Amino acid sequence: MKRYFLSAAFLAGALSPVVAADLAPVESPPAISAPAAFDWNGFYLGGNVGGGRADVDWTYQPFGETAHHDGKGFLGGVQAGYNWQIDGFVIGAEADFLGSSIDGDTPCPNPAYSCTSDTKWLSTVRARAGYSFDNLLVYATGGLGIGRFEIKTDDGAGTSGSTIRNDTGWVAGAGVEYGFSPNWSIKAEYMHHDFGERTYTVDGGNPVDADFRFDTGKIGVNYRF
Repeated sequence: MKRYFLSAAFLAGALSPVVAADLAPVESPPAISAPAAFDWNGFYLGGNVGGGRADVDWTYQPFGETAHHDGKGFLGGVQAGYNWQIDGFVIGAEADFLGSSIDGDTPCPNPAYSCTSDTKWLSTVRARAGYSFDNLLVYATGGLGIGRFEIKTDDGAGTSGSTIRNDTGWVAGAGVEYGFSPNWSIKAEYMHHDFGERTYTVDGGNPVDADFRFDTGKIGVNYRF
């Protein structure tokens, strides 16, 4: 009997480390942290290319004869801006400058002449406001539009009268921007420009009220500093 109890005590002592190991708490694997949300804050600089369509109305003074023509052409330039991000909301300001090849023409009220417009460049200074879905930003934008325009008439032998001037108006539009790296993003943007009526001189001194409107589309890339 004594030998039996000694054997049982020895067996219990041998098994106790194994049982203790089985009963020890199992450590959880290290938690995998979620990737940081995309940061839209800060200054950015970029470039863009695109195209536009013009809608130009002419009204000769003082008798009110009219002409109308469309125009089209390419755009390309640079933009710079700054974003502030508050949770998912992103607000900011942007300015851009675009060289333009947008032009068009139509017969004048006097069909011996051709009425022509030529857009030299377009620029904007505007606010942006939108919402970010991590690295995708959807936004609306609007503000001041600036442009340089030429209105001229041609009698077939060459320009018979023209005026080149800078004008201001308003712009509004919307866009999407996608961040594909911590500093780089691509964007697509639509904009409507309206410059209202301005007076130009053609045909050796005849005043013309010209009304310029544009619809433009651009794609671009931005780098955030």
